[in-house]
Amino acid sequence: MRFCLVLSASLLVSACSAQQGNQAANNEILSPKIGQQKVFVPLDQSGKDLKVKTFRSGKELLNEVEKLGGSRGEYETDSAFFGRLSRLGDYSVAAVVTPSSIKFDAATGKLSVKVSMHDAKGFGFVSKLDSLEDYRKIFPSVYIGEDEYHSGQYSGQNSYGATAVVTKRTIDRYYLVFSPVAQPVMSTLFIDVSSDLDVSASEIQSQRDNVRLMLTVKSVPNYLQVVKSYQEATVRSPYESVINNYFFSSKIFWVKVVNIETGKVYSDEAKISMSAL
Repeated sequence: MRFCLVLSASLLVSACSAQQGNQAANNEILSPKIGQQKVFVPLDQSGKDLKVKTFRSGKELLNEVEKLGGSRGEYETDSAFFGRLSRLGDYSVAAVVTPSSIKFDAATGKLSVKVSMHDAKGFGFVSKLDSLEDYRKIFPSVYIGEDEYHSGQYSGQNSYGATAVVTKRTIDRYYLVFSPVAQPVMSTLFIDVSSDLDVSASEIQSQRDNVRLMLTVKSVPNYLQVVKSYQEATVRSPYESVINNYFFSSKIFWVKVVNIETGKVYSDEAKISMSAL
């Protein structure tokens, strides 16, 4: 049974098919049972030292997409869109590591990092599965940052007469999205990227904002999905927001932990694990 679980987990790093409906049928990942020991997802050793373009942020990755013709056009066919976006090929991109993701063991003095993958559907990602299959699957994703742009202000008033200066803004958020995973019945599935770090506490204290996961991936169909949402201003949150969520479909080769400014590698092999509670 353990062999079957590990084999199934390895499908997380297999390529997506051109249609996500077929993807679910061919690349389904069996989740661990409730209370079972963590299942580690094997990564592709060939990706460890792969020489590829490196993007320090989601914005840089999106700029590369713009060079290839930008996001999908309203009347653009699958073949035309996939044809040009397939040229993204293999690349590395830095993902956010929040301060709370870095753990310090006071007994040993060792540092580690743990970043959770969340279901991309919770951020607006739309699968091409039928409603029942969509309910049964999650699409693991890694958050690779966001950018905020302000475009002006105006004075607003609510129905009670309260006024506020409202700021108009656009937020671009970026995610890597991977092959779907079966959601265990009556349980919660946790997928994490974690590693011990080869770094001193004093260096982490001064460099914490520069710590990143560096993911080496292959861009795969459906390549890029853009989902737009809106937020109206309130007195407590005086922002009128347009939110663009960019979902890059990917296959993982390798993950390491680096300092984005100095280039220092704090871990040359992070691990991906799954557990169910």
